[in-house]
Amino acid sequence: SYLLNQTGKKAEGIIFGSFQSEVQYFIEKHNIKIPIKPDGYDRNWENFILVDASSIKGMPVLVKSEKVIEIIDHRKSEPEKEFPNAKVQNELIGAAATLIVERFIEAKVRLLPDHAKLLYGAIYHNTLNFLATNTSDRDKKAVKYLEEEFGLDRNLINEMFETMTKIINKDIYKALKDDAKEFGKDVPMGALQLIFWGSEILKNRKFIENAVEKLSNDYKYNWSYLNLVDLEDGVSTIYSKSKLGQGLLSKILDCKFENGWAKLNKPWLRKQIMPEIINLTKN
Repeated sequence: SYLLNQTGKKAEGIIFGSFQSEVQYFIEKHNIKIPIKPDGYDRNWENFILVDASSIKGMPVLVKSEKVIEIIDHRKSEPEKEFPNAKVQNELIGAAATLIVERFIEAKVRLLPDHAKLLYGAIYHNTLNFLATNTSDRDKKAVKYLEEEFGLDRNLINEMFETMTKIINKDIYKALKDDAKEFGKDVPMGALQLIFWGSEILKNRKFIENAVEKLSNDYKYNWSYLNLVDLEDGVSTIYSKSKLGQGLLSKILDCKFENGWAKLNKPWLRKQIMPEIINLTKN
């Protein structure tokens, strides 16, 4: 929204619902103000631009597909089918934040320092510390630009991941609930994800299983899975109680489940897994 306002287009930047743990780090440690509104918030906006999102599923009720005029995203999807009036920039790179940095560079508009920090953290978070398979040279170039222009460095990222991990450890159920994603009636399932540094969280598997079970009951999921990404080891661990889920995930991730758990040999992102699940369940 800042870039649009700087280039003569009136806009307001808003986040709906709960913010994730990496955003909480910037709020608490860097005193960055984030414009967050509850899902039930209502205002008569004429149009919407979606950033890091390309589906109407999970959107607040006031976001109507016909009012969406632009989409900036980076995941495997078909937003043109849901948003007939939108100009779409959907590129399969590591982070939507990279696309925003590129737009500022192209427009020759300087970012505010707080915005630079948020984008810097978002790129590292979305690319799983550059371990994710969708990490691109463009993501690395955007990070280099932010480091050179704003004096940012890995110390900020290390502290971000450490803080995220502490937040998750403090209350795993709350962390899962804050992160929960819903994909509409055609896929009535829970796709849960926690990203952290170090395997301490994985030691109490029974507690994790109970937290996932409670959340699945609260949200009335038919089935659910949890993707636990350990950035220190550079791997994902998947949990799913559902036999249906285990079957689908085994095909997609080429893994074997034992007592509901499967360890992968690399990190995966939910946004990489979900399109494959949707594709399999439709066919």
